[in-house]
Amino acid sequence: MVRSSGLSQNLGASRLAASSIPLEPVWTDANAIKDQVSLRVLLIVNPAAAGGVAQGRCGTVLDLLTARGIEAEQALTSHAGHAVEIAQQAVKTFDIVAAVGGDGTVNEVANGLLLAGAVGTRLAVVPVGTGNDVAQLVGIGSVAAAVEAIVAGQVRAIDVIEVVAGAAGAKETRYALLLAAIGFATEILKKTTPRVKRLFGPRYCYSVGFFRALCSYRAPFVLAECDGRRFAGRMLLACAGNSPFAGGGVMHFSPGARIDDGLLNISLIDAAGRLETLRLFPSLLKGTHVHHPKVRYFTAPSLSVESDPPVPIQIDGDHFGATPATFTVRPRALRIVVPSERR
Repeated sequence: MVRSSGLSQNLGASRLAASSIPLEPVWTDANAIKDQVSLRVLLIVNPAAAGGVAQGRCGTVLDLLTARGIEAEQALTSHAGHAVEIAQQAVKTFDIVAAVGGDGTVNEVANGLLLAGAVGTRLAVVPVGTGNDVAQLVGIGSVAAAVEAIVAGQVRAIDVIEVVAGAAGAKETRYALLLAAIGFATEILKKTTPRVKRLFGPRYCYSVGFFRALCSYRAPFVLAECDGRRFAGRMLLACAGNSPFAGGGVMHFSPGARIDDGLLNISLIDAAGRLETLRLFPSLLKGTHVHHPKVRYFTAPSLSVESDPPVPIQIDGDHFGATPATFTVRPRALRIVVPSERR
């Protein structure tokens, strides 16, 4: 059965509040999902994703799920943060909440589940966006593959990054699946505008953003603390990675990172002139920057950063808050639907 959910119409603007996150095994038995007679799926759709084609793709997903005997509904987002609100409410009713869009939509839906303290509700990813890095990480390369994964019901528990941002008394919490960063990565995001994405597509848009950012970026003074160590100075980038790649698989800020090892891959890159930054760019694409003398690269469970002046934070391709901030891994905190062969 397919129908439109009333969640997107009924939700008001709700304040996001952090809650405890249950830990789950890395791989969970799919039988609990497969054997359910009335599996309920909600598709949360960002109509603006991929130049507006996401809504049409959602219709395809609904038809495919219905043909497989799965009850599905859809809810359309109308503003930034709306998918978080819908997902928070959806945990009361649905077994699987699917993000139909890019990594920004996936991040919002995941945050809704995490902030609601969801135990039984799983995240599914339908890749219809510019980057689709989360989908790539879990082996879902198409809309059809996403549907098959939902039907098969295999679940994997993955790590997330808890991001606590702001000064004392005004702190906010949000979660990242791919990375949390300050510095040049945020400037690249700022310069990779929707127009740049439309003109250059997912393969080249972030490279264009890099060159645009190169002209405007000014490295802040950063104090970074990690495992009792302190690093201070002007920095090009401070990044905590949970995924080896980002930006549509183009940028490899965190080579070797795994989404289920209980650790963050930390990149601290000292400030460099424009010419040296330009020379560093190819290595950021390949993940070989870790050998550069201005780069410190290691694993740790958390990273705290302060800066002068305060600078914005980038999580999974979106802005969230500003420094000071703490990035902490939350092991196996989110259950996500994956293809059955990934077991």
